[in-house]
Amino acid sequence: MRIDATRLKTFLLDAGLVKPAALKKAEQDAAAMGIRLRDALLNTGQVKEEEMRRLEAYILGIPFVDLSRETIALEVLQMIPEPLARTHNVVAYRKSGTDLEVAMLDPDDLQTIEFISKKDGLRILARLTTPESIQHALRQYQKSLEAEFGDILKKEEGAAPAAVVAGEVI
Repeated sequence: MRIDATRLKTFLLDAGLVKPAALKKAEQDAAAMGIRLRDALLNTGQVKEEEMRRLEAYILGIPFVDLSRETIALEVLQMIPEPLARTHNVVAYRKSGTDLEVAMLDPDDLQTIEFISKKDGLRILARLTTPESIQHALRQYQKSLEAEFGDILKKEEGAAPAAVVAGEVI
């Protein structure tokens, strides 16, 4: 996801997130270190990650979503296999009819969006989010696995065969 530095500067100043002097310093730091302006601002703490993501979502015209306090329905979460979710930082979090809303760090990852769309035959609605939000959602995969295995173990404990010793059931 690329946003032109000039456009980013304009929105940062208009939103009052950064003072002109701090922005100038961040530009100099970015040039000296060979990094993007957004990264220089984040590194120095001038802007928080969530503020930057919200601003980028606004600039790109993509809704922003925060999943850090959300519990995602298991059947929706599992619409994207966990390995794909982890490697591409994309999580399905809401399904409505033939629409599937996915939170992601890179809404320009058209290959992943296309794969999910073809796999499930749904219209994918990309939403921008933060790395923390993605991590929270990814932990829900693990919780669902733990619950699933817990249920399997309980069933097996309840169905354990009786021990037979010398022809007698114990």
